[in-house]
Amino acid sequence: MKTVPNRTDIAAYFDFDGTITSEDTLLSFLIHCIGWFRVMINLPRILPNITLYLLRIITNEKAKERILIILLKGSSFTSLDKKARSFAYNHISKYIKPDVFAKLEYHKEHGHKVIIISANLAMYLRHWATMHKIDGVIATEIEFVNDIATGRLATPNCYGEQKVLRLKQYLAENNITFGYSYGYGNSKGDHELLDYVNEGYIVEGEEFSQWKEPHE
Repeated sequence: MKTVPNRTDIAAYFDFDGTITSEDTLLSFLIHCIGWFRVMINLPRILPNITLYLLRIITNEKAKERILIILLKGSSFTSLDKKARSFAYNHISKYIKPDVFAKLEYHKEHGHKVIIISANLAMYLRHWATMHKIDGVIATEIEFVNDIATGRLATPNCYGEQKVLRLKQYLAENNITFGYSYGYGNSKGDHELLDYVNEGYIVEGEEFSQWKEPHE
């Protein structure tokens, strides 16, 4: 493996669900927001959208948006943000993979900029990132109109090619350039990001497998 000098112009991009965490956290967040009862009574409306996605009739973006409309439409930003902070500070820790979190801490300790790039909701990932002094979050945003959630997505679902497009936008808007980058992901939604970075890793459980040979 190529040796990379210890520099401060290095970035480490981490997917969240399934990479840093042992499972997807969106459902747990939604339950935290509205309770099991409201989720269960809405199952007859939710399940058809999951089925359509599994049958590849609709995209994961459309399925996610439809479910968010069903469950979160009409909620105030203040209420959801309070729930998001509570979920991030009090519940996410039980899903974190220790070895992967240790890798994230390794990058921080070496002065690398750590950025979360996730298809999940930025609303609670930002609180988790603040808690752990992570440099940035690029994730899927919920639309609010006059402080009320519509349930629609304010950004494209941050998945696949969108991860790279959103990352490039983030770097351009913040006038940031990195000399070298690492990427960590666990699914096909991360492949474009792993192709983009200099050194990518697939995370399976708590094991890291190199995605490809490092490149400049």
